[in-house]
Amino acid sequence: MYYILILMIKFDKMKLITSIDYISDINVSVFLTSVKNDEVLSYKYQQDKPYSLLILVDYSHNELVLEFTGKILLDKYSQLINSETIKDCLSNINKLNICRLNVEAILHDAEVVKCDVTKDIATDIYVINSTIRQNLNNYRKWTVKPYNSGITLENTVSTPKYKKRLAIYDKYKELEKVNNVNFINGLSTKNEILSYFKGKVRFELNINTKQQIRQFLNIPNNNIQNVLNATANPILAVIDEAVKYEPQQQKAQTLRNYEHELLLKDCDYDLVKVEAKVSAENG
Repeated sequence: MYYILILMIKFDKMKLITSIDYISDINVSVFLTSVKNDEVLSYKYQQDKPYSLLILVDYSHNELVLEFTGKILLDKYSQLINSETIKDCLSNINKLNICRLNVEAILHDAEVVKCDVTKDIATDIYVINSTIRQNLNNYRKWTVKPYNSGITLENTVSTPKYKKRLAIYDKYKELEKVNNVNFINGLSTKNEILSYFKGKVRFELNINTKQQIRQFLNIPNNNIQNVLNATANPILAVIDEAVKYEPQQQKAQTLRNYEHELLLKDCDYDLVKVEAKVSAENG
């Protein structure tokens, strides 16, 4: 059930920081300009459709910030962001003709500061949802919340560097939503993309700090090449930490066990609801 093989690590979102020297020919008419005392502090370009893209030219920190989602790959979207498609991501930014990126330099020097490790698997979303809800190792340390057609699995901590969030949802249904119409209709391989994601469940682990990236991917630093060529399996690591899977559950052998099963079913296999119901009945 939880054996998630990752032969090549892939991402559906990535935020890069690199040298400001790697951008040129900025079309200032489409960038938001920040000025103080007649000095340009930054240029910022942002779009949400047909894919999410942020370009920040930050002169105060001498940095170029790039943030984009896998949809920037357009007809190659099903391949996600990986060591083989990252160049396409940056080249597609250049094709917008709003600036010129030094692609090779960025691929050599950039640091990854945020990313979503992603895996699409052909499986039953309802079985996954139910199984995870029933088998949390500790429901006070982990929470399961509804998300789109699926769930999010999160640990209950407030410090960002310890936060873990895994979204699990039906990718095909997500692509059918209104906010994805522009993206889907702009593809020349629309039918092939939709067919690929039909029946696919997406596992998406949000990694939001540089320290977490190094820990989850087991790499010495945040250089983009180290990230793209990591061999760790962070999605499986989070599931193994949060979920205790019993492959063969025993049928109820006693009346008490049967009552327990009925209680779990009545509470949608949510142990937080079970605790609340028991407390209410005993209160």
